[in-house]
Amino acid sequence: MTTDLSPFIPLDTASHSPLYRQIYDSIRRSILNGEFASRTRLPATRQLAEQLGVSRMTVVNAYDQLFAEGYLEGKAGSGTFVASRLPEEYLHTPKAEKVTPKRPARSIDLSGYGRHLRDNLSVIQQNHAPTIVVPFQHGAIAIDEFPFDIWSKIAQRHLKYSIRDLSLYGDPAGYLPLRRAIAQHLRSSRGVVCDEGQVIITAGTQQAVFLISRVLLSSGDSVWFEDPGHTSASDILYAAGAKIEYVPVDEEGFDLNGAIKSAGKAKLVYVTPSRQFPLGMTMSLQRRLNLLEWASENDAWIIEDDYDSEFRYSGRPLPALQGLDRHSRVLYVGTFSKTVFPGLRLGCVVVPPDLVDLFAAARALTDLHSPVTDQMILAEFIADGHFERHVRRMRTLYRERQSILISEVEKRLAGFLDIEKSDAGMHLIGWPKGVSDVTISAKAAELGIRIAPVSRYAANKLERGGLMLGYTAFDERQIKEGVKTLAKVVAGASHFTFD
Repeated sequence: MTTDLSPFIPLDTASHSPLYRQIYDSIRRSILNGEFASRTRLPATRQLAEQLGVSRMTVVNAYDQLFAEGYLEGKAGSGTFVASRLPEEYLHTPKAEKVTPKRPARSIDLSGYGRHLRDNLSVIQQNHAPTIVVPFQHGAIAIDEFPFDIWSKIAQRHLKYSIRDLSLYGDPAGYLPLRRAIAQHLRSSRGVVCDEGQVIITAGTQQAVFLISRVLLSSGDSVWFEDPGHTSASDILYAAGAKIEYVPVDEEGFDLNGAIKSAGKAKLVYVTPSRQFPLGMTMSLQRRLNLLEWASENDAWIIEDDYDSEFRYSGRPLPALQGLDRHSRVLYVGTFSKTVFPGLRLGCVVVPPDLVDLFAAARALTDLHSPVTDQMILAEFIADGHFERHVRRMRTLYRERQSILISEVEKRLAGFLDIEKSDAGMHLIGWPKGVSDVTISAKAAELGIRIAPVSRYAANKLERGGLMLGYTAFDERQIKEGVKTLAKVVAGASHFTFD
């Protein structure tokens, strides 16, 4: 006999929290409070969806999260049950909880950085939340396609034969064979002009931007930033005390002339020239050359964020801006979160030769160095050719998935959503007609799909909102189901009717 969960799951359609998350929270809370005992049988997803008046996919997403965290167990065809064994430290009942007297909120004298975090806490938490991989989450990779068997064999070999090196503190700039492998790869595939000495290993792009802000920016310095642009980077620069000047992009990317007219001067410029985030255009060669000349003449720095340039589906990846730099004004930032896997937390910043020692020192004072084991594995993974082979395979797979997405959108959403093929990247922009991208995004979240509105990444009001449709992490079935769900969202948010 299954349990009727509807009394335990109050749904608030006006809440900013997605419906699947409300279901997840309610069931998890009931398990932890002892209301649902171990081995309690839960309704099938279709049955619970009928009880609550929501789509089955919404319940499936909630159950999947509970299964992943160990709260539920069961097999297809045999039912879904509360896990028979739960960590005792997580179990609590209202009777066992101690009542703690309320204390008056204390006044804490925070630093300027701490005050920034406090005043922008909700925005920072939203911009830096853990990724939930549901259609059409952008920036997510096809994790099931990664060659973990090869990665594991390399890891086992180092754990067996390199134990002495793994046990000691490493170089703050990074494991030298990894720096050498990265430099070789960047020279051959991205046209970056560097040697291994200029490569500083970081814990991804965010730490690279953090190090740059600490070494090169003082409080009050102006930073020109693409609009729309990458909010996680602007958060870091703003927290460092920088004055962010948002510069609208056009079909040629970052508009230097517009920046000079509207903002005057800047100490640093943050750009994504190979593929602008989130809109996807490439900065024209003339604008690249003009930006480099301006930086040299004004003693300014350029951060080149090369976040997904490896995934170019027509011809070779475009050469990096850094490769055109003759005056050492560009700091090239790369990450393995999109090409290997995000949990690895490894990336790099390529700095001018006269800044190497300063950045190594800053890295040492941040967290000394990235885990040596992971650096060793990645170094061998790249040097033995596994990395390049994997990227080539993903280019083919992602190109196919992009085609499926376009085909499904044109079939089910023609007349509402404009979408075009792209020669690169991990997401496409769908341009809705007559409906706010924020409205569509919120409605989609209620049905268990995640579509970021371009408006979320813009400081100034856009002429037209867009929807970021990630496709790289999803197979054909998931893409088709996701577009079908999106069509339902659209039908409820506009006057259009879809089959």
